[in-house]
Order: sequence, then C-alpha cells, then structure tokens
Amino acid sequence: MTHARATALLERYFAGETTLAEERDLQTYFRNPADVPPELASYAPLFAYWDQERQVSAPPRKVTRRLNWQRTLLAVAAALLLLLAVRGTYLWQQPDLTTFPVAERQPVDWSRHEITDERAAIRFLKTVLETTSDKLNEGPTITVRELREVRDILD
Repeated sequence: MTHARATALLERYFAGETTLAEERDLQTYFRNPADVPPELASYAPLFAYWDQERQVSAPPRKVTRRLNWQRTLLAVAAALLLLLAVRGTYLWQQPDLTTFPVAERQPVDWSRHEITDERAAIRFLKTVLETTSDKLNEGPTITVRELREVRDILD
C-alpha cells in the first residue's frame, strides 16, 4: 500500500466511511512498523491494539460443587424467613373482632316479629307458599334453558 492510499484511507476511516475490506487493509499495513512512514507511525498502536485484544482470552473457570448444598440451605432458610415475616405481618394486621361493637351480642326481641292475628298469619303463609311455588316452577325452566346452552356448545 502506498503512503498516499494509506493517508486517504485513514481520513475515510476517521470519517466512518471505510468498508471492512479497507479497514483490514489498514490493519495489515500498520502491522509491520518498518514499512510505515514516520508521520503515520502514531496510528500504528491503534491498529495493533485489535491484534493484541484478539489474542486475549479469559482464564478457564473452575467449577466447584461443594458450595451447592450451602446455597440450597441458605435459599431454604431465606424462604422460611420470608414466609414467617409475611405470616407475622398478616396476623399483625388482622383486627380483633371482639373489639368491634358489631361483634357484641345483643338480644333479639322476637315478640315484635310474631304474628298474633289469625288472618295476618294466613295472609303471610299464603304469600310464603306462593313465593315458594313460583321459585319451584322457575327451576325446570332454568334447567331446560341451561341444557340447551350446553347442547349448543357441544354441537
């Protein structure tokens, strides 16, 4: 590679306009420092850096199995501690039902609800029996409707 081509490629390199092939040409040009002119020698470490970094590799990782049971034990202990903390917080936040006035027993005066008149009792019984009959008559209708829906779904 000539000095003029190397200078032109360097300008394009720093402008971000070079292709990968041109960058590879620059790397091979700067690998041999004896061929590089002195005014371009300051760029040689930039391209030599990639060659040095390509040779660097991470040391092999030594896998140890003896800490596995300790980690498992620690995880179980942490889970139990978390469970106890959540349960304690839940129990602490539950109110005591005996402190509410609603929970106090109050006697019910059933005499107010007694029907003393015979005609009123018959009217009440008639109303209750009619309501019960209506609800019992609605049962088969609801059942037939739901069976049709099931049949439609299955078809």
